Amino acid sequence: MKKVVIIGVISFIILFYIFTLKISITVDSDTVKVFDKYEEKVSSCLEDIFGFCLFKLPVNIEGNVDTNIIGNYKIKYESKILFKNKKIEKEIKVYDDEPPVITVDKDVIESCPNKNGDIVYKAVDNYDNDITEKVTKEVIDNKYVLKVSDSSNNETILEIPIEYKDNDKPQIKLKGPSIVYLKIGEKYNELGYTATDNCLGNITDRVEIKSNVDVNKTGKYTIKYFVADDLNNKAEITRTIYVYNKNPDIPVGNKVIYLTFDDGPSSYTNTLLDILKKYNVKATFFVTSNGSDSSIKRAYQEGHSIGIHSYSHKYNEIYKSEEAFFKDVDKVNKRIKKITGKYSKILRFAGGSSNTVSKFNKGIMTRLAKEVELKGYKYFDWNVSSADTTTKDSNKITNTVIRSLRKGNNVVLQHDTNYGSVKAVEEIIKYGLSHGYVFASLNITSPTVHHAINN
Repeated sequence: MKKVVIIGVISFIILFYIFTLKISITVDSDTVKVFDKYEEKVSSCLEDIFGFCLFKLPVNIEGNVDTNIIGNYKIKYESKILFKNKKIEKEIKVYDDEPPVITVDKDVIESCPNKNGDIVYKAVDNYDNDITEKVTKEVIDNKYVLKVSDSSNNETILEIPIEYKDNDKPQIKLKGPSIVYLKIGEKYNELGYTATDNCLGNITDRVEIKSNVDVNKTGKYTIKYFVADDLNNKAEITRTIYVYNKNPDIPVGNKVIYLTFDDGPSSYTNTLLDILKKYNVKATFFVTSNGSDSSIKRAYQEGHSIGIHSYSHKYNEIYKSEEAFFKDVDKVNKRIKKITGKYSKILRFAGGSSNTVSKFNKGIMTRLAKEVELKGYKYFDWNVSSADTTTKDSNKITNTVIRSLRKGNNVVLQHDTNYGSVKAVEEIIKYGLSHGYVFASLNITSPTVHHAINN
């Protein structure tokens, strides 16, 4: 009997031990950083009542974690042996703790005192990619403060200092020519001007003018234009006014080239103006009805002289009579007035004053040469021909002009309707400047160059 009792007790103890065995499941981590590799660190044991791991058990895992997408992932773990079974559910968090990166185009911003300058920036996040549009920008204590947060609320703040300064002078530009010729007693009408500042923009209304012009007395006068910005950076420019009597010839120097262009404007005129601007050379355009108004306007605004040539350039019409000639002159001069705001007083006869195409009307050139002067005009022929009506070869045209240059006044005849002649201008200018010539535009006081009249 005693033996049976002992066996029963032992059996009870064994059964009790077996029934108190339990399964444990351990997951080492519940977070993983976005884009990192996720490795399941899970283990399962069959433990006794004292927590001693008798042996490890396999674990069945249900679910997965995508580390490319931020979020919470529920994973189920199960382990079992015989009649014992253990299930747990755990949430694995994929997170992002890396702040965005803001890049800027400059470390210090230089700005006008009345502005905050400009800054180019970009914000890139490791997860959200380009988030530039989320950047907030404000100026605090002379600094640009840029802020941006990504979708995980990681914030980046970048401060860029602003240096306020302005050392640039304003700019004044004159409308119309910088040299104006007035007949004694003729009223001077201001041609206009514009003033701009790098910080303030248009400051034309700030311009002050000082003038000593006396239109009732011959002489050389000046109109001075002054302007200053908020930091007292000053600019000044001068327009020279000549008040003359009876169209005197005023020499410019002993080696002068007057570049003149007939029959335009044309599609090549703007190219010619670009060349003249490059070398700061002024020229004269004897215009017709051809081309665009904008080319004439540009030429005038850049300080070139605009003269009358002919509206129609049809010899049989304009030389039919004095009345027909001046009707043609008035027509082209109205075009000039509409574009420039002023009538022109210089002209060149179609074909020159020495032409023979007008011989169908005997003596008309002799009469017209006198009448244009009586009406207040001054006409110019030329003493250097480019011969550009016989060739389009720019090299030939260049050489023809250069060979014909002399000391004194050189009035060069060219046509801006000939592209070869336009191309030749740059080489002519280079030669002239390197050989001591000055370039000037014609006006009513320029030295007279007339041909012998043949009719």
